[in-house]
Amino acid sequence: MMMFGFLGLLLLGGILVALVIGGGGAFLLKQVGNGTVTGSERKGTAREMLDRRLARGEISRDEYEKIRGQIES
Repeated sequence: MMMFGFLGLLLLGGILVALVIGGGGAFLLKQVGNGTVTGSERKGTAREMLDRRLARGEISRDEYEKIRGQIES
């Protein structure tokens, strides 16, 4: 009877260790994944950023031309 109690505790301990290791690994992978930069998130050059701002409607065409002239000079 005592042997089954020991085996049960050993099994429970193994399950807890597996959950902790698995959960920690998943957390670390999520953190590492947050540091990656996809194509849409990359900053790019000043001209590319300016083009995106115009495309999103954040600046007018006049503002775009003025800033582009400053960038290219």
